Amino acid sequence: MDRKKLVLFGLSAVLLAGIGFLSWLWIRDLLSYVRYTNEKEGISMKYPRGWEVIPSPDGGAIVAFAKPKANELVLFRANWNISSTRLAQPISFEQYVEAANDQIQFMFKDAVPSAEPVKLFGHEGRKLVYVSREEDGLVLISYVFIYKGVAYNITYMDEKAAYLDPK
Repeated sequence: MDRKKLVLFGLSAVLLAGIGFLSWLWIRDLLSYVRYTNEKEGISMKYPRGWEVIPSPDGGAIVAFAKPKANELVLFRANWNISSTRLAQPISFEQYVEAANDQIQFMFKDAVPSAEPVKLFGHEGRKLVYVSREEDGLVLISYVFIYKGVAYNITYMDEKAAYLDPK
């Protein structure tokens, strides 16, 4: 009888510890991120608390999120941006990826590109990664997909050193 009580106590302790850990993860996530919603574009996502939200930073972007500056000497800030382009005429996904790749390579001539297929929101997508050859260069990661005649790009850019060693 004492052995059964001991086992039951042990299982109860493990269960309570598991519930406590999951609660901690949920609270940490809740406090670390803020939800951004754009009803016009039909998007909603979490972004890190403290990052600046820049609505429609240019003609093609829906929104950008910029990491806060560590100090006033910082010139570049890591950032995410989401852009969309209504396609005037139907093109294949591969044609769009090729055009996006050409545009990015035009801007990042010294970068080493890579691409891999991914699923984005249940749709065929591509993850394009460009790493600068320069020691103090940039890293750009762009996720692209097409949905209902609209091409979407979700892009992250950071300094190469910060991306490769995110302390």
